[in-house]
Amino acid sequence: MIKIVANQRACSRAFRQWAGTLTANSLAKDYGWVIEGTGVVFTNYGHGEGGDITTQVMLGADPEYGDGVVKIVQPKASRHDKGPTTVLGCDDLGRLLLLREGRLQKNNLSRLIKDDFAKLSGLAEVPLIVKGERSARHFYVVADLSAKPGDIVAQTAAFANACVRARSRAGGGEPRPVEDETTVTYGMDEKWRVTKSTRLGGTFEVKALQGHIFAELKKVVGKELRKPKRNGFCVDALIEPANLLIEIKTSTSAHALYEGVGQLQLYPSLIGIASAPTTALLIPDDPLKPIMAAALEEAGIQVFTYGIEETAGKPRITFADKFIGRCMVRVG
Repeated sequence: MIKIVANQRACSRAFRQWAGTLTANSLAKDYGWVIEGTGVVFTNYGHGEGGDITTQVMLGADPEYGDGVVKIVQPKASRHDKGPTTVLGCDDLGRLLLLREGRLQKNNLSRLIKDDFAKLSGLAEVPLIVKGERSARHFYVVADLSAKPGDIVAQTAAFANACVRARSRAGGGEPRPVEDETTVTYGMDEKWRVTKSTRLGGTFEVKALQGHIFAELKKVVGKELRKPKRNGFCVDALIEPANLLIEIKTSTSAHALYEGVGQLQLYPSLIGIASAPTTALLIPDDPLKPIMAAALEEAGIQVFTYGIEETAGKPRITFADKFIGRCMVRVG
């Protein structure tokens, strides 16, 4: 049984804990934050200064549309379950749970979603008790605030992606603009140079960075970072002790991500990797569209980012701490 928490101080403290856990365990960007390993973007939705969360968080922000997937707000205890869509609950074990009503307002991403939220999202409703009665509204767990910080972040990302799937399946909204492939850079070889690649539709500038990215990662990981080859194929990076297969991309275009997913799925068989490795995309730190982040999660692919700056004509590559930590994990 989950009872609503009607104390504002407790609600405010819990919301601050949740928001602080998210920002402390995510990668800060000029457009908000990225939950490393998932590609999920969240912002303060214009409430508060950059890098600061006050009372609102937009999960699954889509910069292309200026819209987001689902908004989480600080609960208003005095309104019980009659106020904002976010409330705080407490279960029989004393665990505090951040809950969100299964209602997504119509926006550019989809139609209004309410009665069919569970079916579209795949999430299970939890019964909320208010003044001794079950709430007539339908609530779902965003995160268990009694869990470890990493689990709170993972649960929040999973909730965001479930809402993405709900919007995608519901349809409606505005048609997505067609991606302009002429502005996309592709990594075609392993040298820092600009080449030209002509194909149907025009000539494309190509910045080949994989070799530099691999070299920088090698400095961190050491000799355990390998590029096994077999049958005429070669992976971008494999760390056997971490059981991690990495595909490096120099673009977040749909084309590049489709290619990366296919490579990650096929390489274990093509190269002969028997350990069923965890698969990961290593991509530039541009924000992913929410629907792409959700699709990659569903495919079981982790998403990490790297930063790149040009200094004296040469690239300087930086990696997020969470990615380095994952590379250093020893499995088995």
